[in-house]
Amino acid sequence: MQMTDIERAKQLFRESGLAFPAIPEELAAQLKEQGKWLFATREIFAWPYNLHQYVREVDETHVDDYALLAHSGYGVNSYALQYYVVYGALRMFLFLGWGGVYMDAKADATKIRDCFSLADEIIPAVQTVARLQAGDLITIVASDFYGSYWSAQGKSRRGEDWYHRKPAEVLAEALQWLRSYR
Repeated sequence: MQMTDIERAKQLFRESGLAFPAIPEELAAQLKEQGKWLFATREIFAWPYNLHQYVREVDETHVDDYALLAHSGYGVNSYALQYYVVYGALRMFLFLGWGGVYMDAKADATKIRDCFSLADEIIPAVQTVARLQAGDLITIVASDFYGSYWSAQGKSRRGEDWYHRKPAEVLAEALQWLRSYR
């Protein structure tokens, strides 16, 4: 029996000692392998490592729901997992360091598991917030390389220290904000 693309992605992550994020069911069914360590429900218009292009796209245009899961990078230490989800009112971009020669694979796998666990809670939480379902959006950018912040209802929660904030810290803060509006 041939494996589906989502099953191949899960196997790849499992064999690499990584957690796998809970991709929304409707998107998981559409996930297609588009290259080595590249799975997405949409056509890829830019290298997934270009986080800012994906964030700028949702800021400037209407984007249909999608999920993107990739591992990309360059050099000896600039490698990261990308998990981007645009789903309803949610625009979430995780860019988590993993796979560089000088990185600590065990510590990075723990960080990725923690971030994916928070992301797994954020997705359904967004669906239960009536304000966001009425047309407001929440954007979460969680990156080891480019800083982490979130914004909702047109207000930025970036703060002065946004560049030094840890991804899990920002994900937890956004999740707490979502839960306070249930």
